[in-house]
Amino acid sequence: VCTLNLPYFSSPGNSLTLYTESTTDVTICCDNTATSQTLPEDLALTTTHQLLDAVHAGGCVDSSHQYLVLLYMALTQHNVSSVRLGPLTPFTIAFLRNLKLFFGIVFKIKVDKIDVEEPGNRKGLGSTLVLSCLGVGFENMNRSMT
Repeated sequence: VCTLNLPYFSSPGNSLTLYTESTTDVTICCDNTATSQTLPEDLALTTTHQLLDAVHAGGCVDSSHQYLVLLYMALTQHNVSSVRLGPLTPFTIAFLRNLKLFFGIVFKIKVDKIDVEEPGNRKGLGSTLVLSCLGVGFENMNRSMT
């Protein structure tokens, strides 16, 4: 008789990615990875709550990708770009400071309040942020000129 004495969750190999798409083609995703002590049910519950919080926060970009959109906006040609975000994460705030330091980019931030008393608005939605900037016109100098 051979017995295996391995714990059920000896490897933190459990992870979950959830995403949702709105009627206006906005995709919001959330992912989470379990530790060795996390049950799959707890992982699913935590990830689901994070996704619902991201949907509730509003905006067109989930919180884990805010910085990436802002980087693309800063590096674009000399055009004005804007994006609607939910509450900024501490990482995104620090990233905005770094963009100002390295590129001299200053974002205009407008708080767009949603009146929850209007018919058609979901209860609980408060406000989103609209960030705008003028791109620095970054170009790849190694790209062949044709």
